[in-house]
Amino acid sequence: MTVVALKTGTSEEPKPPRKGLRAYYKQHAFTINISTLFGLFLIVAGWQWVVVTVPAGFVAVKYYRFAGGTDIQETYAEGSHLKMPWDRTELYQVRLQQGNRSFEVLTRDGLMVTINIACRFRVSAPAVGWLHRNIGPNYMETLIVPSLASYTQLIISRNSTDELYSQRRAAVQDEIRQRVAADLAERTVHKDAPGRSAVLLEDVLILGIRFPPAVHAAIDRKMEQFQLREEYGYRIQREELESKRKGIEARGIAQFQSVVGAGISDNYLRWKSIDATLALAQSPNTKVVVLGNSGGNAPLFLNGEDGRAPQQPALSNPQAAQMRAETPLSGPITMPPEQTPTTGDKSMPWTRRLTSRIGALFTAPPPVPPEARVEGADAGATPTPY
Repeated sequence: MTVVALKTGTSEEPKPPRKGLRAYYKQHAFTINISTLFGLFLIVAGWQWVVVTVPAGFVAVKYYRFAGGTDIQETYAEGSHLKMPWDRTELYQVRLQQGNRSFEVLTRDGLMVTINIACRFRVSAPAVGWLHRNIGPNYMETLIVPSLASYTQLIISRNSTDELYSQRRAAVQDEIRQRVAADLAERTVHKDAPGRSAVLLEDVLILGIRFPPAVHAAIDRKMEQFQLREEYGYRIQREELESKRKGIEARGIAQFQSVVGAGISDNYLRWKSIDATLALAQSPNTKVVVLGNSGGNAPLFLNGEDGRAPQQPALSNPQAAQMRAETPLSGPITMPPEQTPTTGDKSMPWTRRLTSRIGALFTAPPPVPPEARVEGADAGATPTPY
């Protein structure tokens, strides 16, 4: 019997993959590094040739160098897109745009004016390919400006200077917009998209009209005279209203005088004048200088420099003021010689002394007629002192 012994030998275990890659990298490190750097350089250098980034508000049109030229059926929206390095793309703005131009035009009355016009428009995104192939990126100067200039001169020549300046400005703007929009639609509609215009005109605005200096000065003078005429009209109306107001005021004053005039007498007016004079004299802010007036006029009060009432000479007798206050203003009182006020006496307040003098001034007795004096002298009567 033959015994066959199977010898199972244990072979070496394979190395982990990591160790194999690490050894391979160590063995070919230079080649790998150079290849990686070269690949990164190619990606960075050729990024702009293979990737197209379309910003917001734009669309891109692709031009195939070896596949039929401009693609008018498809456009590329916002974002990043891949292309072959030998193909090209062109960006078009589809936002609302504005263009300003100034044109010299002749009005109906033969005046040359300079008009500044702004047009607002946008590009239709589906028709950008056709616009790029047939007109190009400079479509503003090639398509819009000539049409705008032609129809502006045509329509302005039908209107006079006054109509442009004031009356028909809005109507002229609307008429220019309709004509230019129809012309653009006719020139940019293509058979691949019937009824669709590549350029859509939104609005036309007249920003300003400049006349020759002499005409501008004449218009300014005309407007100045017109405003003066309007001003004089308002002045006349104001004077008429002022006349009515004065008439009403005069009738009110006359009615007031007729009502209160019967109750006003000379004695009442004198008493009110005395009250006002006393109030003015007793005021701490009054600067008083008394100037005596003759007749029925009230005294005039001024002031000293320091703002204080000047010191008036008082009476020699302290009771003289009280005696004067108790005496009615019917005439001067008879005082004993020792109670007569003197300029050197300072015991009496100046306000009371002033009151007594004002009373004596306004209540002086009337002069005695000569006839009365003669009769009194013949009768031997002694006149009563006042």
